[in-house]
Amino acid sequence: MIKLNETRMRLLQAGIDELPALDILDLKGRNGEEFATDEAAVWKRVLAYRMAFYLKPASILETHPGMGICSALYNHASPDSELLNSSDIFNGGSAPALIDIDPFGQPWDAIESLGDLVKNCEYLLITNGEAQAVVRNFQNALRYKTQNIGKRMPHWVTQEYIPMLESITEKKVRFFYAFPTSVRVILSKRSLPISLWKNCPNWMWWLHKYASDTNLKVT
Repeated sequence: MIKLNETRMRLLQAGIDELPALDILDLKGRNGEEFATDEAAVWKRVLAYRMAFYLKPASILETHPGMGICSALYNHASPDSELLNSSDIFNGGSAPALIDIDPFGQPWDAIESLGDLVKNCEYLLITNGEAQAVVRNFQNALRYKTQNIGKRMPHWVTQEYIPMLESITEKKVRFFYAFPTSVRVILSKRSLPISLWKNCPNWMWWLHKYASDTNLKVT
């Protein structure tokens, strides 16, 4: 595990303590793919687990299952949910109840390839790795260029990225958290209890210092 300061370590450990002890959580993989790479990686799994446990969705599609950590957590939280892969969908399957889009880098190609399924599903979880490009002003790595770079990354999240997602998916953002390398957004057609996001901050690591004047409210 990477070395973290005390505040970050507390947040990471709080997430670890909420999850079941599954052997797959100990697997080693690429940065961001392992369970405990950082606090954002851990809380991605915590929120997914909580949602599956609460919603008990009939079906779940992971577009980028990676090592299968979230798949194992989904199955543990809601064993009756059908776990789908992309071939199930593109071969005529109906819209999943929950779609989890978690690529390395941008989510736009996956969103486009799913077409109306992102509008027809009830619940949508999306990770966007463009955050790092926004922080470092790597405009060529962005699908949509922005002036909200560096310390203004929270403004990109609330004023550009989230409104765009809501427009494309025809769903409302219920919760998000931002990390300097990724943004995780949860959208749905209906409201969700705020208890699902308990103890998870919107702004992780140093981002909270520069997010005080962003006024996006999620319900």
